[in-house]
Order: sequence, then C-alpha cells, then structure tokens
Amino acid sequence: MSFYFFPRDKLFWIYHCSVLTVLSLLQLVGFILWREQVWFNIVGGLLWLPLFTLAVLCYRKLYKKFNWQSLSILKTIPLVMGYGAVSGFAVAIVMLGILIPLFWDPLVNALSSVDATQNMRHHIANMVVSNGFITQLVICAWISMYISVTSNKRIKETELINLRLQNSLREAQLSSLANQLNPHFLFNAMNNIRFLIHENPERADRMITELSQMLRYSLETSKKDKVLLSEEIAMIERYIDIVKIQLEERLQFSMAIAQELYQYPVPPMMFQMLVENAIKHGLDNLRQGGRLRITGNEETNHIRFDITNDIAASNNNFPPGTGIGLVNIEQRLKLLYGDQASLNLASSASEFSVLVRIPKEAQL
Repeated sequence: MSFYFFPRDKLFWIYHCSVLTVLSLLQLVGFILWREQVWFNIVGGLLWLPLFTLAVLCYRKLYKKFNWQSLSILKTIPLVMGYGAVSGFAVAIVMLGILIPLFWDPLVNALSSVDATQNMRHHIANMVVSNGFITQLVICAWISMYISVTSNKRIKETELINLRLQNSLREAQLSSLANQLNPHFLFNAMNNIRFLIHENPERADRMITELSQMLRYSLETSKKDKVLLSEEIAMIERYIDIVKIQLEERLQFSMAIAQELYQYPVPPMMFQMLVENAIKHGLDNLRQGGRLRITGNEETNHIRFDITNDIAASNNNFPPGTGIGLVNIEQRLKLLYGDQASLNLASSASEFSVLVRIPKEAQL
C-alpha cells in the first residue's frame, strides 16, 4: 500500500484545516487584546501555520514507517512528549529565525522604550522558549487526536473484516463442501487470515473476499456437472492467492492454458483438488518449497491438462497420501465421460505429474 507524505484523504485535510482555523481565530483574538508588535505577530502567525503542518506530517510519516501504532500507551506518551518538544522548539527557532531579521529595528525600538537595559539576546531566548512551549502543547494535542482517530479507524476495519469472515462462514454450508473444499484448507485459510488482519488489513480484507468467492463458487457448482474452464481457472487463482499467505515464496506457481480453451466445459472443482493434492503431498514436504505448473493444450478430440509439482528426492515413487483424492477424481471422470476421459500419474526423481484428458465438448 502506497504512503504519501501529503495525505490524499480529503477528510484528513478537512479536519486539519478546521484545527488551523481554530488556532488562527485564537491568534486573532490575541492580536486584538494585546496590540503590541502587531505586524510581527501577524507574519509570525502566517509562518507558524505551515511549519506546524510540516511538523505534524513528519510525525505522521514516522508513525506509519516505524509502526508506532503497535506501541503501548506507556511508550507512546513519552514518545509523543519528546517529539512535541523537539519539533515545537524547531518550529519556534525557524519561525523566529525568519522573523527577527525582518523586524529587528522595531523590536529594538520596542525594547528601548520599555527598558533600555534589557538585553536583546535575553528577549529572543524568552520568545524561543515561550513559542516553543506553546507549539509543543499544540503539536501534542494534534498528535493525540490523530492517534485516537487512526486507532478507532483501525479497530473498525478489524471489526468489519471479522464480521465479513463470520458472514462468509455462515453463508457457507460446510457440510455440502465435505467432498469439495477440504475442511483443513478452510481452517488453515481462516487462521492465516486472522494473523494477517493485524499485519496487513487491506490484504486480509482481499483474502476474505477471495475465500468468500471460493465458498460461493463451490456451493453454486455443487449441483452442476460441468462449468466453464475460465471459471475453474479463476477458482485456482483464488486458491493459490490464499495458499500463498502461508507458503509465501516457497510456492512458485505458473499456469499456461491457451485462451481458446476457456469456453470448454470441465468438471467443477477438479483442478482445485489436483492443485491441493500437489501442494499437500508435494510442496509441503519440501523445506525450500518448489514449483507447481499447470498446462493445458488442445488435442484432436481431447483437452489435455498436466499438473506437475516438485517432490522430495526420496519420493521416487508416487508420494504417499495421493491415492484417495486422485481416485475420487478418476471416478468422477468415468461417471461423466466413461472411457473417453483418463487420469494418469507419472513420477521422476524430483517431479510428480498428473495428466488429465477429457473429451472436447460443445462450448458453453
């Protein structure tokens, strides 16, 4: 997620400008009540507003970059006070560094009329301290409001994600998925998303949407014999996105299926089961992970799909545990296509392959 130093959220600027307006009105009241060095104070106020804005935006940058939102309140308070002090006096020094050379003569004359013996250097130091302290208080107040608003927003986002996850689970009739989406996959997916909520809420929200779409697709296709290949491909992509939360870089996935095959009918959930089998009994057993490739090609009367995955070097025969799932797929193919479809297995020293052939039928 991109982060901009100058926020693009309109609400941020509305709230910030509201704060600046209130501060400007307070300054105006001060000018009216204390009519000393009016132009000095007006120009100083105009300089202070952008310097204050820059200071709080710098805090916002550090807050995001170093993940300060995860700090406890006991660590946050001294951090805010420290930043407020440093930035407050920095704003005061920069502002007075610009103002004093511009208004040097009026300041000297004003001092002379009040107390001829008063030291100009002492007066400047007093201005730095007083302006720095006031700016520190305002910056700390702004930061406190910012932390409160962002914390509430983050809590609401987390609650929304949790509600969406609960709704997805209620919507799904898990009993009807027993022979389609593996319950262990659902458990692992929800568990991984739960941890992802705290690290990357935006990605977690996207993964919940993916999982919800998978569940809906599984329900909708549970009463269908065949679906478009394009729908199955979309299902595989969602499945891979969710699995990558856990496997991350260990899973090197590629898929090459000619687009002219997308409108042919295929058995629903077949590819998801084959991919799950490849990951569970192949890549999960490799510490460094490995490759998973799906290819699809058109033959004279058939469509051929190859699902190939890396396996441990010791598994020079068929990996253990691959039998039941593949037998179920083979039985489905026989029920749908009779002897016209086939499922064949092949294994080498480092790869395991499943070759599926189904007859070409009229495009849906």
